[in-house]
Amino acid sequence: MAATDTIPALAPGLASWRKGHGTAGPASGPGGRLRQGWQRLRGMARRRSSLAIEAVPFQDDLEELIATPPPPLLGGVHYLMALLFGLLLMVACLTRVDVVVAGTGRLAADQPPIVLQPLERGVLSELRVRPGDAVIRGQVLALLDQSFTAAERSALLDQRRSLLAQQHRLAAEVAGRDPVPPAWDDPDALRQAMLQAQRRAFRLARVQAFEAEITGAEAAIETIERAGGLLAQQVAIARDVEALRAQLLAGQIGSRLQYLAARTQRLQADQALQQGRDRILELRQVLAAKQAERQAFLGDWQRQLLEEDLRIRGELVRVEEALAKADRRDALTTITAPEDGIVLEVARRSAGSVLREAEPLVTLVPSGVPLIAEVTLRSADIGYAKPGDPVVLKVDAFPYQRHGLLQGTLRAVSRDSFGGRGPSAASGEAAAAEAGGVHRAQVVLQDLQLDNLPPGLGVTPGMTVAAEIKVGTRSVMSYFLYPLLRGFRESIREP
Repeated sequence: MAATDTIPALAPGLASWRKGHGTAGPASGPGGRLRQGWQRLRGMARRRSSLAIEAVPFQDDLEELIATPPPPLLGGVHYLMALLFGLLLMVACLTRVDVVVAGTGRLAADQPPIVLQPLERGVLSELRVRPGDAVIRGQVLALLDQSFTAAERSALLDQRRSLLAQQHRLAAEVAGRDPVPPAWDDPDALRQAMLQAQRRAFRLARVQAFEAEITGAEAAIETIERAGGLLAQQVAIARDVEALRAQLLAGQIGSRLQYLAARTQRLQADQALQQGRDRILELRQVLAAKQAERQAFLGDWQRQLLEEDLRIRGELVRVEEALAKADRRDALTTITAPEDGIVLEVARRSAGSVLREAEPLVTLVPSGVPLIAEVTLRSADIGYAKPGDPVVLKVDAFPYQRHGLLQGTLRAVSRDSFGGRGPSAASGEAAAAEAGGVHRAQVVLQDLQLDNLPPGLGVTPGMTVAAEIKVGTRSVMSYFLYPLLRGFRESIREP
């Protein structure tokens, strides 16, 4: 009875099995094989749905496994996967990550290094420092040969001393003072005193000669004037005698000869008086000429003194300026540290080497100057970098896992890129340059303190650093969308 009931129950399964496995004939080609596979899947599903529950214990293991319904959780896996995908998509859209621009560089002082150079060509006498030495303000770093500057300075000092002696002598002559007895150890002043005495004697002799000529002319004028008074009386007497002789001749008492003789005497007296007057005029002109000549000599003497004094003053000013330059050049032969600092570089020169003008000799890094970081950034990374962005610095000399990081702020980014192919370019900068150039940036450090540093150690100029500049944020979803968008943008086109 049970077997009889089981056979009808198995009939639909057998029919579906036969239909699923098919007896229609062999499959022909790939299309037939695909059709056979599809029919088998449909048959299995139909058997599982049409097989009665009562017949399951009487079937083999495969049929029992096929007839067993799947668990409910397995039926909701696709819903769970869809929910998980939605959550991941939402997290990717909402989660923001920092956009960081990385660069490399080194620490440097916030002012250019001090480069000490010789002013002119010279010979190096001594070099007293080496790279890494700490120096203080005013410390002697190098000495240059002072032979030429010392000789020039000595010549200018002698010239100034001579000009000062001349100036003092001219001032005494202009003022009419007697020469001051000079010190015996000052040959220039002694020679100028001797010259002043000779010039004074010459001037006095010339003035005395003029005075003698003037005095002689005045005496001659005075003599002629006294003789002129007597001649005037003689002329008056001669005129009276002539008038009497004329009266006697008119009364025919005297002779004509006597009258003519009296007239001749009167004419001679008039002539002598006139000659005396002419001589006085001539002597007065001579006197005026001598007085004018004396005055001209004194005026010319004074003019020459003033002109020479002006010339000496001008030469003295030029000598003073040249001496100041010589003193400065002589002082520059001793190269000293202008500020406290650390010796960064020293020229590879030894004592006796010839230095060219403006050749770098010693390079100092000032102490007490705030440090900044000079970093290089790739041109592809500076699009969003702007002054004020926060920066994190990792000092290569001190592992940041142990000693921490330095915090800073981006101060400036160069407007133009640099090739970085020079000999001073670092390996990272050269690699970035090959990829399209680099930009230089400056980072202001907020604090120079690192953790767990031994006593006496700290960051110093020249240490290399790795900089990370936070330029913004972006969503996680953009990491998936940007490549897709780039692919869509660049794929369907002719290269």
